[in-house]
Amino acid sequence: MSVQRPVAAPPEIDLAQAFSQGPRTVRRTWIVATTLGETAGFLVPALVAVFAFDLHPALTLLLMVSAGLVEGAVLGAAQSVVLRREFLGFSRASWIAATSVGAAAAWCLGMLPSTFYPAWTDWSPVLTVSLAVVLGLALLATIGFAQWLVLRHHLARSRTWVPANAVAWLLGLGVLMGIAMPLWREGQSTALVVAIGVLGGLAMAATVAVVTGLWLARLVRPRSGAAQVTRPVPPGVPEDDWTRLAQPTDRYRVFDPTQLEDLPDPVQRWMRHAIAPGATLLTGVDQEWNGHLRLGKTWRQFCSRQRATLDDGFVWSARTRLHGLPVAGFDRFTRQQGQMSWRILRRVRLSAESGDEVTRSSAGRLAAELLACVPSVALDPAVRWEPIDQGSAVAHITVGGKDQAVTVGVDPLGRLRQVSMDRWGTPPGWPFGNYHFGALLSEERRFDGYLVPTEVVAGWHFGTARWDEGMFLRYRVVSCSFH
Repeated sequence: MSVQRPVAAPPEIDLAQAFSQGPRTVRRTWIVATTLGETAGFLVPALVAVFAFDLHPALTLLLMVSAGLVEGAVLGAAQSVVLRREFLGFSRASWIAATSVGAAAAWCLGMLPSTFYPAWTDWSPVLTVSLAVVLGLALLATIGFAQWLVLRHHLARSRTWVPANAVAWLLGLGVLMGIAMPLWREGQSTALVVAIGVLGGLAMAATVAVVTGLWLARLVRPRSGAAQVTRPVPPGVPEDDWTRLAQPTDRYRVFDPTQLEDLPDPVQRWMRHAIAPGATLLTGVDQEWNGHLRLGKTWRQFCSRQRATLDDGFVWSARTRLHGLPVAGFDRFTRQQGQMSWRILRRVRLSAESGDEVTRSSAGRLAAELLACVPSVALDPAVRWEPIDQGSAVAHITVGGKDQAVTVGVDPLGRLRQVSMDRWGTPPGWPFGNYHFGALLSEERRFDGYLVPTEVVAGWHFGTARWDEGMFLRYRVVSCSFH
């Protein structure tokens, strides 16, 4: 006879506010926000240009750069609404400031030739053309580069944002000139000139929005594939462990729905939803995560790689910053031992922990994470299932010589929504002991025949009033492969 823990109630957290709804939604909302933001923002320099046309060139330059600051602020504010929902810990103020400065720099570079026209008219054609090319390339890259300084903290492939923006603005400016130049005539009324500017600005804004929106959706889409296995060992990670965790786990087993007959109903529903018929049942995974880790009371951005298998354990290597200094290290449970090792500047030891307490905690972590990110582990002969109700069941996995009882929560559609367990550990401010640990899961992506949750919020005191203080990890799976 066994006593079953009631399934934990989902903590009060709005996942829709914390995570993206997928590349399609990001693309759609970005195009709308950028079109509206740039159209509204472009009105300011368009109006200033009308009234500053006959002023002294230096004063005109100053006014247009100031108008560019406003244009960039309006554009950045509109775009930041989309990005705030896409990226954890995203700073709207930083994005608005970066876009505003980038737009002002673009206007400054664009106005330099006309402002200093008398100075360069006597230059040689070679020098003039060379300078024009340099200024043109710099102008096209200004906004993209300024935004990249913010975006690089949230996307692994963010460097491509600069050339993508340059192409978008090149096309946008071409559309603007193609529409506005044939329509503008000397002697037209101010109202007509502004109307032509608005029409050209709208077309330019839509062009920039579509190009950058398509590229942003591409950047936020998680990538799959086995290319991760050949990448270098992360710095500091034991090479033998990292290599062992990349070994194939194929036991010549494929998924057949008839294998589910003796499993609890929620597990059957989950397996049918998550694993494609005929898929090889692999229990090893290689993942990359981006997200935020709470250190003390502060959430800090991190990026990480993890390899894990049911038989050999896991190694999790991550990078973050502490007081502006780079911190890198790893957690592992391999060879039946747990270890945590973290360094600042790769030299100064920040923490190094091992021993029975760490080993016991790491074993529980492995059991919970494998079920959350490797669906086929649920069908491994080493896993024993017990039913709770129509929405949950308990998996018993022996890790570290101890039975790890992990409760899974499955929704009516078969999507895995949460995992929880009594895990040995030490939440902040508490001594080592058994505490309820769990994770909320949302948003799925298909990798190698498996549907895997890609949005995770995890922490201690799961399902209790202390969940807010116990939550310490929020991340997105950006790539995943099985072996």
